[in-house]
Amino acid sequence: MDIIEEFENYLKENYNYNPKEKNNTIKNYLSDIKQFINFFDVKFGDKIIDFSRGHYIEYKNYLIKEKERKYTTINRKTAALSIYENFLIEISIRKDSNKVIKKRDYYKIETGLITVDMIPRKTIKKIRIEAGNNARDYLILIMLNEGGLRVSELLNIQLERDVNLNMRKLVILGKGNKTREIFINNIMYDAIEEYLPIREKFLNGRVNKYLIVSNKTANTNKPMGRTSINNILETYCIKVKEDKINPHVLRHDCATTMYEEGATDIMIKKKLGQSSNITNIYVHTGGEKYRK
Repeated sequence: MDIIEEFENYLKENYNYNPKEKNNTIKNYLSDIKQFINFFDVKFGDKIIDFSRGHYIEYKNYLIKEKERKYTTINRKTAALSIYENFLIEISIRKDSNKVIKKRDYYKIETGLITVDMIPRKTIKKIRIEAGNNARDYLILIMLNEGGLRVSELLNIQLERDVNLNMRKLVILGKGNKTREIFINNIMYDAIEEYLPIREKFLNGRVNKYLIVSNKTANTNKPMGRTSINNILETYCIKVKEDKINPHVLRHDCATTMYEEGATDIMIKKKLGQSSNITNIYVHTGGEKYRK
C-alpha cells in the first residue's frame, strides 16, 4: 500500500464528513497531496513523503506567482497539507509532533457584500410559478426557498423518518451530521400534500425511502443526485428567460426574507442550521440603505 492509499484510509477513518460531501472532500484532499508531491518530483527530482517548512513555502510561492491560484484555493490546499501532517505524525513517519503549517499561513477571506437588490427575487418568483404544474419540481423549489435548506439536506430527507405533517415538523440532517427541526409552513405543507399522491403513483409499488424521487433513483432506494437539482433549476430559468441562478441563492433569499419580517438572528440560525454569524453570511440588507 502506497502513502496516498494509507492517507485515504486515514481520512475515511478519522474525519466525520457529511455523507453527501464525503467522497468529494476526500477526493479533493488526495488530489491536493498528489499535486504537492508531484511538484517536487517534477521540478527538483525530489521524491518526498514528509515535508519541511521550506517545502511548503516553495510550493505556496509557486501557487501564488506561477499558477496564480485564488486565495481560497490556496487555503484549501494548505488545509489538506495540515491534515496530511497529522497523518504523518500519527503513523510515525514524522518523528516529532511539530507541525509545519501554521495558523498564519491561511489567508483571511473577507466575503464580498451581497445586498438584497442583488438577490434575483424576480427570477425566483417566476420559476416558482413556472414549476407550479410539476408537483415534484415545485416542492423542490419551495423546500429550498421557504425551508432555507441546503441541496444536500433536501435530498437526504426520508419520508417516514423526517416528515411529520400532523405536527408540521421536518427533521433535517445538516452539516456534521447535526439534526435540527424546522416548522412546515402553509406553503411547504400544501406542496408536500400535493406531491405525495403523485410520488406514490410514480413509484407504483417500487420502494424508495427518500421524499424526493426521480426516474434514476426510483428503484435504487437512494437519493436523487444534486446535479439533477442544478439541471431542474437551469431548465426553469431558461423557460422564464432569466439568467441561471444557483440553488443556494434560494437559501439566501429565505434568510433575508425572515430578517425583513422581523426574525431574530437566533431564529434564522436555528432554521438554517448555521452556527456562524448568520447576518454576515446569509442576510442581505438593501444596497442603497447600506451605502447611505
